[in-house]
Amino acid sequence: MGIYPRLFTPIFFLIVAVSGVRYKLLLESESHSANARYQAEAQQLGKYLAATLQPIAGERDVAAIEAILAGALPLNPDLAAIRWDCPKKHLLVRAEAAQPAQYPAWFPAVTGLDALHSAFPVALAGGKGGTLALHFTPVRAINRIWDSLRKQAGISAVSVLLIYLLLGLILAANRQMLRRLAQAADSFRHGDYGARMRVDGTPEARALAHTFNNMAGEVQTLVASLRASERDLGKQLAQTVRMQSALQQMSWQNYHDVLTGLPNRSALAARFEQELFLARERQRLLAVCLIDLDHFQRVNERFGAESGDEILKQVAARLHGFARQNHYSARLGGDEFVMLLSGQSETAAIEEIVAQLLRELSRPYQCDGLALTLSVSAGVAVYAGRATSTETLLRHADHAVYQAKLTGRNTYHFFDAELDEEVRTHHNQRTDIRAALLGGELRLHYQPKVNMRAGDIVGMEALLRWQHPRRGVLEPAHFLPAVGDTDLIIDIGEWVLRQALWQMQRWTASGRHWVVSVNIAARHLQQAGFVARLKAILAEFPGVRAEMLELEVLESSALGDIEHVRRVMTACQALGVTFALDDFGTGYSSMSYLKRLPADILKIDQSFVRNMLSDEEDLHLVSAVIGLAKSFHLKVIAEGVETVEHGSRLMQLGCDLAQGYGIARPMPADAVLQWAADYSQAPAWRAAALSAA
Repeated sequence: MGIYPRLFTPIFFLIVAVSGVRYKLLLESESHSANARYQAEAQQLGKYLAATLQPIAGERDVAAIEAILAGALPLNPDLAAIRWDCPKKHLLVRAEAAQPAQYPAWFPAVTGLDALHSAFPVALAGGKGGTLALHFTPVRAINRIWDSLRKQAGISAVSVLLIYLLLGLILAANRQMLRRLAQAADSFRHGDYGARMRVDGTPEARALAHTFNNMAGEVQTLVASLRASERDLGKQLAQTVRMQSALQQMSWQNYHDVLTGLPNRSALAARFEQELFLARERQRLLAVCLIDLDHFQRVNERFGAESGDEILKQVAARLHGFARQNHYSARLGGDEFVMLLSGQSETAAIEEIVAQLLRELSRPYQCDGLALTLSVSAGVAVYAGRATSTETLLRHADHAVYQAKLTGRNTYHFFDAELDEEVRTHHNQRTDIRAALLGGELRLHYQPKVNMRAGDIVGMEALLRWQHPRRGVLEPAHFLPAVGDTDLIIDIGEWVLRQALWQMQRWTASGRHWVVSVNIAARHLQQAGFVARLKAILAEFPGVRAEMLELEVLESSALGDIEHVRRVMTACQALGVTFALDDFGTGYSSMSYLKRLPADILKIDQSFVRNMLSDEEDLHLVSAVIGLAKSFHLKVIAEGVETVEHGSRLMQLGCDLAQGYGIARPMPADAVLQWAADYSQAPAWRAAALSAA
């Protein structure tokens, strides 16, 4: 039995040495990736927060600044504390609960990740400046590294155990064979037949007995020789098994994804070239389908990384089952997968396969005992015989995925070369717009609303502008369409809400209790949790009553899910917020929409108002909208009032509220109070009011 420890010990140390090198490389790779993400997210949050604070940092409203700082803590779980220092204020906001560490105390030292302290200067009025300091702890990043290493260690432990079991079984079978051979030899030599040969004294019997005894001795000698060589045989066998197992393990890990077991990028590259060659030879189509899970990050945030990994395994299992012998599936990393669809004769067949695949991947997944539904977006690039490469096809599929997400996710998109340049242009635009948001280049201008009959200023409309470093001030029509179908429009919408509420708080403090209207994009309004987010943002500005905020929505925003929008509007109105239907009359206006949507105000589109004095049809439309608003007991306001005559005609039709260039152009916030002090009612409007009285 002594051969076992002597045989297994060198194998054990060899495995430990190989594993040590492998884990060192894996640790360096995971640490580098986690640190890059940790640094980038910290820098992005710091720039965003500095840009948000810049317009209000010079004020004395400490509560508003503190609310903004506290509201930033949940945006990055690594954020431990925020400190704001300026000549007159010093604020420190700490996170209530630290991220729980899932690793042992010694592990952070080997990752090289440390606490991060980032400072961002904020320019204030009067030439003075403040400093925003953010303190981050890398607990979440180190948790990711530890989780990755722990999973790999589990897989390695199972592999080593299987090797040891296999080797033990082989050696045990060898020893049993030798033992039985020795027993057979002893039985042959000392058995009854041999004894009879020795008793019989005839020369023939003695010769036969001598022959058998020699044979038995030779067998015993053979057994002894086999026993003597057992150690050498065991060493050779163990070495062979060890080498084969190590080679197999290394080969498998080089070409497979450790988490899901699917082929990885390296395996995909080799198979891709093979399939491309076959497609050329057989003159068949080859499609590469790139698959991306929609909003997968929310799964990790809600259920944890381990549950997210389980979802990825289920996705991989479905892809593997769907591919079978006909197709080839692989994991690129994160929540991105690829499937090669080969041997098809026409694009319609590929489209049908992709539709079936998306239906398969859209079935509910099991997550923490719950049935979780996820949607996927897919991009497809097809090789049809023209000269191309695998890298080009993958890039085209990636562009197609991006286009699928722009069109609302949960769908697939085939790459179109003619649209490729347009897609890339939009992508660059979105990158620039996000940089403008984080870099503090966005501004709000305000256009007054007045009651022409009473001569009062009744409110302001907040209008977004981009102070472009090269192109000057840009209006929303020049940049918002590029982000209207992305989540960036939500980030911009929340920024506008905060800036408008902060400005309202300043005006309220100076005695101006104006209602301010803010335009809300359809994607923002239909976002899950919109009401809760709005309530949280309102709470950041305790000096502003919810009744002073008005949300303007396009009537077409409700067409996607009118019942959902109705519930959102009702819930917001319960907080005190009012709603106006913007550009009424230009879309799909109907009596049923007014009946089902609980709007408070109708806004007559400026295109009708502008031409109402010269176009009889536009005049009838304006009159009809005013009558419709009265029938539903709604307020009505006209935009696009460019002259006093426009206002006088509107007053005759029964509309007293108006805004437009004839009253005031949109202006920066710091110009509003002076304009309000100088504003006076137009004499013609005053005369019309007196005559009506």
